[in-house]
Amino acid sequence: MLRALWIAAAGACVALSAGNGVASAESDASDGGAAASSADSTTGAQPGSEPGSQPDAQPDASEPSSIPELVDHGGDSSTGPTSSDKPVSTISASTVTVRRDDATTVEAAPKVESVTATDDETSTDAEPPASSPENVPSAPVQPAVVEPAEVEPAIVEPVIVKPAVVEPAVVTEEAPAVPVAAQMTGDSRSLAAPTAFAAPLRTNPGPLATVVISLLSAFGLMPNLPPAPVYVVGVPAVPVPGASSINGVTGVKVGSSSLAIPVGGSTYTGAANWYFPTQADGTVQAQGVMLLQHGFLGSNFWYSAQAQDLAQRTNSIVVVPNIPSFGFFTCAGCTLSAVPMQQGVAALFVDPSRTSLTASALAAGYHGVLPENFVLTGHSAGGGLATAAGGFYADAVGPGSNDLLGVVMFDGVSSNGTFADALASLEALDIPVYQVAAPPQPWNANGQTTADLVALKPGEFVGVTLANGSHVDSLIGGSPLIDFVSQLLIRRSPPGNTQAVYTLSDGWINDMYAGLGPTNGIYGIYGAPDEYIILGQAAGVVLGPPPVVNLNDYLGTWYEVGSVKQFFSIGLVNTTAVYSLNADGSIRVVNSGNYFFDGGPESRIVGTALPVNATNDKLNVTFFGSPSAAPPGNYWIVDLAPDYSWAVVSDSRGRTGFLLSRTRVVSDELYRELLDRASVDGVNGWITRTRQPAAVSEPNVAVSV
Repeated sequence: MLRALWIAAAGACVALSAGNGVASAESDASDGGAAASSADSTTGAQPGSEPGSQPDAQPDASEPSSIPELVDHGGDSSTGPTSSDKPVSTISASTVTVRRDDATTVEAAPKVESVTATDDETSTDAEPPASSPENVPSAPVQPAVVEPAEVEPAIVEPVIVKPAVVEPAVVTEEAPAVPVAAQMTGDSRSLAAPTAFAAPLRTNPGPLATVVISLLSAFGLMPNLPPAPVYVVGVPAVPVPGASSINGVTGVKVGSSSLAIPVGGSTYTGAANWYFPTQADGTVQAQGVMLLQHGFLGSNFWYSAQAQDLAQRTNSIVVVPNIPSFGFFTCAGCTLSAVPMQQGVAALFVDPSRTSLTASALAAGYHGVLPENFVLTGHSAGGGLATAAGGFYADAVGPGSNDLLGVVMFDGVSSNGTFADALASLEALDIPVYQVAAPPQPWNANGQTTADLVALKPGEFVGVTLANGSHVDSLIGGSPLIDFVSQLLIRRSPPGNTQAVYTLSDGWINDMYAGLGPTNGIYGIYGAPDEYIILGQAAGVVLGPPPVVNLNDYLGTWYEVGSVKQFFSIGLVNTTAVYSLNADGSIRVVNSGNYFFDGGPESRIVGTALPVNATNDKLNVTFFGSPSAAPPGNYWIVDLAPDYSWAVVSDSRGRTGFLLSRTRVVSDELYRELLDRASVDGVNGWITRTRQPAAVSEPNVAVSV
């Protein structure tokens, strides 16, 4: 029954993809942005697309070489597969894979026949047939040597961020028309020059196909279709100490294939899209490999826009694999949050020959040696996977053989108990972990992983929370249907937030390649904990711990300049709160104001407050009866100026919000900042200004008690 369901769903996927898609040809883009080719744009090489040329056979990438045993960080791995002396047969995403202990080799690259484009087909990879004698050199041809572009250290203003301008590098020699064998010494790897072929046509899935593909991917039922390769040649990049090799990238080409991931005693095989940053001469001179992992219920083509940006702006070869969110129809442990899968992703890079990654990249059309340095990234549960895999990798290789430069999470969520141990393992090798976070919301577990990251790395720069951000900020642009549905179900992504994600992550990653960081970075945007930064149309706050409040400094008069209005505060102006000490050590609270206009009917109420924790940022306020010191409290000081000139107050659920100032009136710039800070701190209600007409008739000074 399952096989019949799988066949029917796969057929529907292919039919819908072909029927609703728009065919277009592979090409390079001059800017790598919106003008990129069809393969550069939304979907790239999608599952369900019909390639224009197909190899006779695929490399057997499902049996990677033996991998050193990885240390389990913890978490629930009881459901993972167990190894034994017997071959293990497992139904993975779309294949039945039998893995034996002696399976350590990968078959040679398949021969791909040349295909001539018809009038209806277009290809920019118009390589001459390899069979033409005049096009095949009789002796090895040296690859092009690229002079590194001089990089001026970028001076980043602490508040306003401007995107960097990427200048192309200068190519001093012409690259060969047809490359010869690419050799790698020291790891027994050799890739023969393939036969040239025309780039296949891409088909962007239509709305119905998008839904089918996404559902099949989430349940691990997406069939492994033939590879849709592009023809690109990898040339080793020339590293420049203290700089990133980001100049010279003129476009991004996209190919697809399958990627085999070892999971316990079996192998999971799923679709993977590869993004190759190309130079003006068509070669790839990447400075590293990057894994971008989709989130829960996601599919790799959702992230095509982000993957293209990462490839273009960091000169990285980006691979985006499909991993199921549910394990009903896959092997045990073959899901995003399963420890065996996270160990398997680490094993891809622990393998000194990178056998499985190399085979997958080759099937996607990359001919050369993959760069050694790599970065792990991921969105939502994919961010949790990236961090856990990084920790397992660090445990396996130790300081002497580390090629992992860092981990970047896009509102990452960890849910299987591996997070703390992974951070400790990464910290031991000085591998940074950064988070581009959204404010607390249900889809990011109310910001728990972000809070854990701050608590586990005290005093370190660990990322930025985007004001008014959505959990889906990073994936916007990959698929119009997914963009619409995800924002409808989760939260609208404000204009500028997706670009802010790109600006932050691209800068951090380029600093990683240059061996730089928060203290000496020239590409990335950093800051002190709780610092407010502006990122074009967007804004954010540097991640930091909750404030530690000195109650003596907090006492005195506060003016409400904005709040989430409640029934009793509608029409209230001149709203003021005065805090003082009672004889028993509790805090006296006097709230007052006038209705409708200055001098209007007065509202006044007196209450008592007690702190409920040692840092005094959470209190219980009551206006009837005795106060309680029991957590969680109903008066949370979620943000506070170092000089106690302003404060943002809410509650444990973010339903209330008060913007307080020591002066009756604040500037528009400060009010905008306080609104953004309230958003970052989880205030969900609609905050409106509170009028202070009394400011006209009295000095605008703070009143102390």
